[in-house]
Amino acid sequence: MSLQHTMVMEDMLKDFLLGEHLLLVGNQGVGKNKIVDRFLHLLNRPREYLQLHRDTTVQTLTLQPSVRDGIIMYEDSPLVKAVKLGHILVIDEADKAPTNVTCILKTLVESGEMILADGRRIISDPCEAEGRPNTIVMHPDFRMLVLANRPGFPFLGNDFFGALGDIFSCHAVDNPKPQAELAMLKQYGPNVPDATLQKLVAAFGELRSMADQGTITYPYSTREVVNIKFPDEGLANVVRNVFDFDSYNKDMREVLIEALHKHGIPIGAKPSSVKLAKEGQDDGVLDSKPRWQRSAQTALPL
Repeated sequence: MSLQHTMVMEDMLKDFLLGEHLLLVGNQGVGKNKIVDRFLHLLNRPREYLQLHRDTTVQTLTLQPSVRDGIIMYEDSPLVKAVKLGHILVIDEADKAPTNVTCILKTLVESGEMILADGRRIISDPCEAEGRPNTIVMHPDFRMLVLANRPGFPFLGNDFFGALGDIFSCHAVDNPKPQAELAMLKQYGPNVPDATLQKLVAAFGELRSMADQGTITYPYSTREVVNIKFPDEGLANVVRNVFDFDSYNKDMREVLIEALHKHGIPIGAKPSSVKLAKEGQDDGVLDSKPRWQRSAQTALPL
């Protein structure tokens, strides 16, 4: 966890203690799930997890099918379980579900009531539940913690913040600052030279700036940097694992190669990129190879 993430958790705690439901909005891969995991771990609060997608319906939001002895049974979804037991409901990828489905949550948050697909009703006032069958009383400790990507390209999600942002306490999550990201990478790869990590941080920082300016479409996040492994085949080969998809677009490939070359990552080098060293005094290193062979850059195709 970086210092920037710690500051986000401090702000989350203030709103959480006030009884607010929380919404974390940020690009894919900036560490929203990591923040939630650490936040609930420090609070020692149990949670229920619910991941939404484009096929999520109102029924799947409240009922969860399972197979027992060859028979399909419908059980309470994580949402209903969290309401009953007073757990924290973590809703991931909230922007992927249709807006008409997620708007069901608005009634639950604002009025404390919700009608389930099987006819049961969630209510917040225990007095109203007396003598009324098929009612579920909302536990006073129930809380929602929602994660969503920003709307629009390239994530192609719905504008969850625009539809329901007014009922949540919203917190924006961004990539860590360069020094914080460097410290994080050192934890993932303690044996990797600092110079290599600094090249990665500088290169990805420039790629994110280019995404903000609209030069490239995908905002490469901390997740892409962390996913880069460091085996024996060298930096250029492992970086290629992250950028292989964009290499199919010729224009995008040229932009990425230029940015990576600028920071000393020789990925996608062409024979025309090989430059011979100028003649000068001997560098004192004994090598049987001619100087032109020692000075040539390695050409690694993307």
